[in-house]
Amino acid sequence: MNAMIAAATAAFLALEAPVGNWYDALPLGNGGAGALVWGGGDTLNITLDRADFWHNVQMPAYLAPDFTWATLVETVEKKDDARRRRTIDGEPDKSATKLPGVRLVVKFARGCTIKRFKLAFENGLAEVEMDTPAGGRTVLAWFEDGDDLLSLHIPDDAKVASMEFLDNPSFGRLGGYPEPETRRGPDAFVYSRRRRDGADNRFDRDFRAGVRFRPGDAAPGPASRGRSGARSSVSIPDPDMQRLYDLAIYLYGAGARRGNPPIALQGLWTADNGGLPPWHGDYHNDLNTEMTYWAAGPAGCIEALEAFADFYIERLPECREFCRKIFQLPEGAPPAAAIPPTMGYAAQPISGWTAYTMPPVHGIWVFDTMCDAWLYDPTREKAARYLAFGRELAAGFEYAMKNDRGVRRFDISCSPEINDNRVESFLDANSSYERAILESFYRFLSSLSAACGDGEEAAKWLSYSGSFGPPNVTKDGVLKISNAIELKESHRHPSHLLQIFPLVNMFPEKGVDALGSVEWWEGRGTGLWCGYSFSWAGCFEARLGRGDKAWRYLKDFQRAFVSRSGLHLNGDQLKCGLSRFTYKPFTLEGNFGYARGIQEMLVSAEWAGGSPGSVRVKLFPALPSEWNGKEVSFENLLVPGGYRISAKRDAQGKVSWKGTARDGSPVASLERLEIKPL
Repeated sequence: MNAMIAAATAAFLALEAPVGNWYDALPLGNGGAGALVWGGGDTLNITLDRADFWHNVQMPAYLAPDFTWATLVETVEKKDDARRRRTIDGEPDKSATKLPGVRLVVKFARGCTIKRFKLAFENGLAEVEMDTPAGGRTVLAWFEDGDDLLSLHIPDDAKVASMEFLDNPSFGRLGGYPEPETRRGPDAFVYSRRRRDGADNRFDRDFRAGVRFRPGDAAPGPASRGRSGARSSVSIPDPDMQRLYDLAIYLYGAGARRGNPPIALQGLWTADNGGLPPWHGDYHNDLNTEMTYWAAGPAGCIEALEAFADFYIERLPECREFCRKIFQLPEGAPPAAAIPPTMGYAAQPISGWTAYTMPPVHGIWVFDTMCDAWLYDPTREKAARYLAFGRELAAGFEYAMKNDRGVRRFDISCSPEINDNRVESFLDANSSYERAILESFYRFLSSLSAACGDGEEAAKWLSYSGSFGPPNVTKDGVLKISNAIELKESHRHPSHLLQIFPLVNMFPEKGVDALGSVEWWEGRGTGLWCGYSFSWAGCFEARLGRGDKAWRYLKDFQRAFVSRSGLHLNGDQLKCGLSRFTYKPFTLEGNFGYARGIQEMLVSAEWAGGSPGSVRVKLFPALPSEWNGKEVSFENLLVPGGYRISAKRDAQGKVSWKGTARDGSPVASLERLEIKPL
């Protein structure tokens, strides 16, 4: 049993007071504004945040003439590590960063004591139960759609002694930000801070947060879970796993809505520790952004995926400029784009290890995630829009790749976080990571072209398949990192296994032993894994149909790598030997990878891409023996093509199911479902 306290039903998360850390708090949000609710004794803390509150600057290294792909290739080939780090890495503290919000501290009068915190997943209502001299009372907090202020109801008998905003000192270190202003009235208490002096980026925003005082008969508007579009549910015979799954789906509704930015590393819940967020709180496009959306499609959170795609498409001008800069495009060159691998809200590149901050292939993995908005809800309009964006990414690739005896490859290759930031992090091309992403990318372009009715273009893109060299495998078919490098030690990021999961439109590939490849990675031990690694391992094992191992890895994540409220913390919080990492940086991707692992245990969809494409669905492919003799069910989980599937396995093992197409027609068989726009 982990630190999460069992609640009366799976619809609630309940924590006994005190909740003494911001990362243990209840998370609230409406896509644009967020809050963490925590505290104890006579003090209620509410950490307020906004998704669009960023320090939008260009790092000096990017503005220098030598920040180019050619410079990177030259420094790697000459093993000039000092110049590479100086020219490409730059100074991390001069990059863009997500900005923290502000903490509202509510002190109650003598005799008032906080006893319990509760969060309803269905409508995003937080309840703070208190003892007061007049008896038990409950403070309520929630966000209305589109409101940048938190709705707050404090009963009359819960007397407030003081209420003040606690500033984050980070702004003084950044410089240029005017002093904040506060305004207290009978209906609201508001904190505001203007953007920094001289800010002229089209994405710069002022910050406004606070609370709107509500009467006792007020109640939340549309349910946050329903607002995310998730009309699905799962029911599994493990209350702790059920609660952590429900939390992840709730977070889509709270943190990912159209018209707002997608979920960055910490979403709407930036660290409230007096500093700036870890890894700049950025859009980390070599794992974190992608894993964050793994569970959205199956759960039916189409709006979350559409918001993700909208965000990158809106930043097409910045992606074009990044492409022009790093590839030194000539004047008048046809439109071409590249997504910065680690980027801020304004799509500006952010400093870090070169192998994950410069290579354009990471942005192509982003495109795969964007396309899930079409894959799980295929319309011609989305196909046309995403195809137009993908064409420009493909054009950008032409400046980075060359044809080497029939094999299209990069001058230098990478595989995220392999060999950290040493010169050895650059590999012989193409790495297994890059091969999988490239194959998936061109198959998606082909499918989108076919959906738009252009068979000739579909055939063109499909012709790229197989042009990136044979799979990098041992004589036994085990995937290697690259042709020359096998995985020798424990590693947190199984980037060489992408073709097994999540890029399942190219699985299985002839000559690859998927089971052996996963077992080889696991066999190096978990000592250098992070929390998200256990979520990913659960997905691998479920995809391979091994329910007991999937369950074990997901249980390890649930018990050792989450806060009291269930938010993913990278390190082993129990210090029980699962990982050498025992630190506490909070990022969200592990929660969503965990949710996808549970979905994969319940329903698996094999999609090979192509035109129009077909899907083969398996029900309950990886249930653990721990659930034998217990009922397991789900309702309205989506599979590619937008089909809604519901199924139940009763305690005796009998399976029943029903399926519905996007047009409402029933599904007669799960063997061959077509993907086609209506």
